[in-house]
Amino acid sequence: MLKMITHILSQYPRLDEREPLPPQQLPAALAVVVLGYFLGPGIVQTWGVAYVLLLLGAFRPFFTTGDVVTDYTQSGLFFVLLLSYLDHGTKTQSGPRYVGNPDTPLPNGGIGQRDSKTWMEKLKWSLRLATTPRGIGWNWQVKNVPSRPNANRPRLEFVRDRVAELAWRTALKALAVYIAGFCQAVRWSSTSPVASWLLDGVVGWCGAVWSWHTIGVAHAAGAAITVLLGICEPWEWPPVFGRLADAWSVRQAWSTTYHQTMRRPFQNPGVRLARFLGLKQGTLGSRYVQLYLAFFISFCVHGWQSFTTTRRDNGEFRFFMSQAVIITIEDLVRWIWRKSIDHNQREKLARLATLMGYMWTIAAFTVTVQPIMKGWISMGLVGGGDLGEKAALRLGWQHGAVYLQNW
Repeated sequence: MLKMITHILSQYPRLDEREPLPPQQLPAALAVVVLGYFLGPGIVQTWGVAYVLLLLGAFRPFFTTGDVVTDYTQSGLFFVLLLSYLDHGTKTQSGPRYVGNPDTPLPNGGIGQRDSKTWMEKLKWSLRLATTPRGIGWNWQVKNVPSRPNANRPRLEFVRDRVAELAWRTALKALAVYIAGFCQAVRWSSTSPVASWLLDGVVGWCGAVWSWHTIGVAHAAGAAITVLLGICEPWEWPPVFGRLADAWSVRQAWSTTYHQTMRRPFQNPGVRLARFLGLKQGTLGSRYVQLYLAFFISFCVHGWQSFTTTRRDNGEFRFFMSQAVIITIEDLVRWIWRKSIDHNQREKLARLATLMGYMWTIAAFTVTVQPIMKGWISMGLVGGGDLGEKAALRLGWQHGAVYLQNW
């Protein structure tokens, strides 16, 4: 199996032989999904949409935009769209329904695919479904979406806040890239294993901060533009991240604090597989089938993005699959904790347990994030965005080199 995959991947052209990406590829993929939702569930629709999306995704490594960040972040979207379509577009019963603002929901359980009276209403319904990864305003909204206080405030006030958010997140991205560049320059001349490991740890966390705020910047920009133009309402753009205070375990960090935009497409195949295997909901078997398959799908999407951009793995497999293993370990430790200590004693030790949870989470990510961030920095992903990022990275390298000369 591995030899066959290696043979298939070897048929793709070298990086310097790629053609410019046709600008219609991604819009075509979105249009196909919208058409699938518009036509409704059916065998022909399902196979047609799946064929086109798989074809577009498979041919993506033949092309490049000339930008590492764009190539990496967009080349896996075809498969994400496919997973979302297979989730929502193939249901003949209990399909997705648009319920609107949760404070003032639509009557009769909202609007389904067959409830639209005109083709324009159905097209609007389909487009809305295709562009809502977290299901905001739908009957299938994902879990742990944070609420935004005063979500119904005036549009211009909301846009002003999002522009301010975009500014401070962009600044923090640049600062993280600068520190990463500085530490890299110092790391290259370090002879101490301990100092090298600490510097690698700082670089890893800087890469994580960059990734965090890159997502935040995109979310803030999308919210500001769509609300300003009247395409969306402020309540349709809740915060993309949860509270850092809730990240007292690796499971919590992924399920509550980190963005949930890929939760539904990555988790739902595991739910279906568990049902197919006859595993009852809530059992250990069902739980861990969903856990490992979700992280495996996440690896596959990120791994494909990495192959499209560099023709190699850049630490994605080690990072994403290690998260499932770590969560399994911490689940076991928490189970032992609950079984070995009585309820009253656990109440007294709650603060200590939470503190240990924070320390565990920080340590786990410090170790596991280093390989993937090394790969992302070496390929030009971290620090390869806008001109400010690139300048910050170069400045960090220069200041690191000056620091070594004066040491």
